[in-house]
Amino acid sequence: MTTSAHSAVTPVGGPPGVPHDRGLRRVRRLTTAFAWIGGVVFAVRLAQAGGVVGGAASVAVALVLGGWLLWPEVDGWGTAFAEAAIVVTGVLVLPDPQPVLGFLFGVTVRRALLDGAGRFPVKAACPVLGYVLGFGASVVLDDRHTPPPGPEVLAPVLMPLLGLLIGTAALRETARAAHLAEAARRYADDAHRTTEAVVRASPVGLALLDGDGRPELFNERVADLLGWASSGTVPCPHGTDITGCPAGCARAGEEPVELRVDRGGGATALTLHPTGVEDDSRPGRVVVAVVDVTARRALEDALRERSERDELTGLFGRRHFLDLVDRALAAGARVALLLIDLDRFKEVNDTAGHQAGDRRLVEAARLLRSTTGPEDVVARLGGDEFAVLTAVPGDGDGGVRPAERVLAALAGPGGRAIRASIGIAVPGRAGTGRTSEDLLRDADVAMYVAKREGGGRARSFERAMGEDVAARQRDQADLRAALTNEELVLHYQPIIDLAEARTTHAEALVRWRHPGRGLLGPDRFIGLAEETGLIVPLGAHVLRSACGQAVRWQRGGHPLGVAVNVSPWQLAGEAFPRQVDELLTTTGLEAGLLTVEVTESVWADEAAMRVLMDVRDLGVRIALDDFGTGYSSLNYLRRYPFDLVKIDKSFTDGLGEDDRTEGVVRCIIDLAAVLGARTVAEGVETPDQARWLRDAGCGYLQGYLFGRPDLPENWHPGLLTDPQRLPST
Repeated sequence: MTTSAHSAVTPVGGPPGVPHDRGLRRVRRLTTAFAWIGGVVFAVRLAQAGGVVGGAASVAVALVLGGWLLWPEVDGWGTAFAEAAIVVTGVLVLPDPQPVLGFLFGVTVRRALLDGAGRFPVKAACPVLGYVLGFGASVVLDDRHTPPPGPEVLAPVLMPLLGLLIGTAALRETARAAHLAEAARRYADDAHRTTEAVVRASPVGLALLDGDGRPELFNERVADLLGWASSGTVPCPHGTDITGCPAGCARAGEEPVELRVDRGGGATALTLHPTGVEDDSRPGRVVVAVVDVTARRALEDALRERSERDELTGLFGRRHFLDLVDRALAAGARVALLLIDLDRFKEVNDTAGHQAGDRRLVEAARLLRSTTGPEDVVARLGGDEFAVLTAVPGDGDGGVRPAERVLAALAGPGGRAIRASIGIAVPGRAGTGRTSEDLLRDADVAMYVAKREGGGRARSFERAMGEDVAARQRDQADLRAALTNEELVLHYQPIIDLAEARTTHAEALVRWRHPGRGLLGPDRFIGLAEETGLIVPLGAHVLRSACGQAVRWQRGGHPLGVAVNVSPWQLAGEAFPRQVDELLTTTGLEAGLLTVEVTESVWADEAAMRVLMDVRDLGVRIALDDFGTGYSSLNYLRRYPFDLVKIDKSFTDGLGEDDRTEGVVRCIIDLAAVLGARTVAEGVETPDQARWLRDAGCGYLQGYLFGRPDLPENWHPGLLTDPQRLPST
């Protein structure tokens, strides 16, 4: 602990080392000496009086004096009663009261200055009362044949006693006041020592300044933080006397002052907190607390950096990027916002894993930084979306050239590294807004259009794009509402088993009964459902409704099965087999009466094929739809067993007109038979087509010749009950 010449640690009431009770001890010694003298004189006079009583009283006085010597601080009730008995005896034995009064004064004053917690007034009254009793007894014994003594006799005796009582009581209060002052001093000393320890150990720099700015109390920490030599006036980091600092470093009532100090060993962040001391006798005093907040500021800077930066790529994050865009717009800068979305990034995550996806994102970030200028701002907005804010010249380019450079850098020399779609938005052009959110929304619309056009390209925002996207968003909202409002209905088209010449199955085809546009076919909304992810709940609705219809046909005595088209999106993950199993259990439908139809596009996804085979293991039939129109592979047909192969309508239409088409259809029928599958010909519209297919060995026919897709209640009764009239040979 370091203090100045005007230290505030001086004990209250006197300098250190001069206790309050020194004068009180002198008074005690003098009083004790007086009591001893009076006691000795009293004992001698009693001994001179002679007789047994006088001798015994003299011995008693000697014992009392010995007790004072051996136990100077003890003042028991036995001592008080013994003193009273001695006083009574002395009054009765001695011819004059002076030795008794001397002894009485000595013991009473001594008792007033004792530190004990005994009852002083009562104990002091015991010997006084003994004197009064002894005096009264002597008067009675000596004045039997004379009148009682009057005031002229009693006054000289009683008044000294009254003065003795009052004076010793006052002396007692004086001693108590001295004791309290001593206790207060000790408490102040203890508090001061505690304060010293706290201030010395505090990691906070502390300085107490008087009204003139001189330090009264401080610790070494404040000297270290302020670069102070611990002498003279206290400086502040602003280079002046701390009390005269214009920033208010030591001005009570001011807000804390925060600053950075660089002394060669690195910057130190300090916060100065001035607080006034309420002391009317010493106005203007102030305590200045100096806190080293370097570590806290470093942590805050790190957290701010983390909030501004993307942890994976090190690019700016979404919030900070939009803030920078707003600043650029407010300054009137000519800029363009490029929104970059990596094409088919989900496939990388799904097939190669998230670590591979992260590596792709890091590489994309590196390429973006390498192809943009030092003044450009590059950010990762989330997922596989990146953004670039770049300055554009006033030549009408509108950010197209920077976008083309980005596409080239991402694609690499071979053009196959990273494909991306870019949307470009320029403020104040083609109806774009004037805020970062407006600009980002417009760039998102343009990027969406670039993806719809096949990806790997850049498109600039135009007002018509926004209207088109807005319309699709309305359609999306309507489609979502259609799922809730039961606007999606199923039409069924019969499938004829040529061996039995009757309807054995029906394909479920979904229709949208739109409130404003009437009945819409699947080509009007299935693509939208796949783009928005609504295909999964839509497909679940179709599957549930179709199974329910099959159960109703069974209960009506018509054991018809149903075929349901399933999107590859529904086969993502491993939940689909469990959902099918639960649906069969809930409805009670036999697994063999359900056929799941998929297109050849599912072959490109090994995981989806495994899920499909898990569904087949439940007993559900699997049909390959539109065979021959997509990516056909004999290897896949060999590896994954299908129950049905559906011949596309485009082949059926060419029967009887094109020998090559007929040859292809025969090959499909024969190939399916070799693989243990049966064939279903779609789009049969004429008896000649039906005859040809029957003769070629096709197992099932489906088309307008037998019935159009319709609600089950609109089917003509013969489809459920009568054998179908098939063309004769």
